[in-house]
Amino acid sequence: MNYPFPRRLLLLLLIIPALLSTASSYAWAQSKINYKVIPNLEAMKDQAPTPDFTLPNLDSKKISLKDFRGKLVFLNFWATWCVPCREEMPAMEKLYQEFKEKNFLVLAVNVKDRKQDAVNFAKELKLSYPIVIDPDAQVGLLYGAWGLPTTYLIGPKGEGLARAWGPAEWYSPAARNLIKDLLDGKR
Repeated sequence: MNYPFPRRLLLLLLIIPALLSTASSYAWAQSKINYKVIPNLEAMKDQAPTPDFTLPNLDSKKISLKDFRGKLVFLNFWATWCVPCREEMPAMEKLYQEFKEKNFLVLAVNVKDRKQDAVNFAKELKLSYPIVIDPDAQVGLLYGAWGLPTTYLIGPKGEGLARAWGPAEWYSPAARNLIKDLLDGKR
């Protein structure tokens, strides 16, 4: 029998689409998290390592992002003058209180404020999660936090999982279920 294509090429043309379909189904099955349950939250397609940084906290102690490897990190960029930031931070505090014993951490990066303004803000809202100061917005620019608030979900190996520009209902049932699923390893 005479084929217009060599047999090997024909075989490859038949097998490759099947393999690609299987691979994409496998990748989809591995990613069980629907980040869209939170408006403005988008999955980061490549889950690349996030840039490390070191900034002072409200007590002037240096804190590095890499200090929190092994935890799910909720990285939030904010400022005291940002009304949506003020509105979402109490919900972030509740989220932190609920999951902090389960390898979850909220790390808030204050952008371009005076340190004392950030200290007063944290006291007023009774925030207990770590807050670091980025007075020149260098880390904010590194992460593309052009508008505030900007939030990243970072996996235990430092991989970027998702990001949100703008405020969100961080203590809604959907957000709590999302964090629980991430902590349970369903990503």
